[in-house]
Amino acid sequence: MNDGEDKRGPGLKFPPPLLVIAIIGLGYLADWLKPLPITSGDFLWLSGIALIVLSVIIALIALFHFLEAKTHVEPWHPTTTIIDRGVFRYSRNPIYVTFCLATVGGGLALNSWWIVMSVPALMYLLQKLVIEREEAYLENKFGKVYLDYKQRVRRWL
Repeated sequence: MNDGEDKRGPGLKFPPPLLVIAIIGLGYLADWLKPLPITSGDFLWLSGIALIVLSVIIALIALFHFLEAKTHVEPWHPTTTIIDRGVFRYSRNPIYVTFCLATVGGGLALNSWWIVMSVPALMYLLQKLVIEREEAYLENKFGKVYLDYKQRVRRWL
């Protein structure tokens, strides 16, 4: 695929953060209808906030790598390069990992098993609706370079 053909990137139908918001919203709604608290105490809330802060830090580091490489962070735009340094040495999808960590953190901070238990569904939907599409696009665009990267680095962690 040459850059002249690459106008849409992987062709995602919606921004992945909307998927995260929808999943958290469904978990929050379920908790509102039938509360399912984890436990009581400030430690749970503090743990949740700590996970959210960690997620934001990792996401900002990943964003820095995108800016440094001069490629789009938005997965519905074309990619110009494979980023394989920094947090991308440990995960091919560190931003999606942060979405899941932040969701767990939100569930802990809100004391809701519903939100925490929504993470496997979030991971599945990210995998099927976003990651598989992105991977096919990157394999098509970068060929062996991306395939070698896939061999070295895990999809999640």
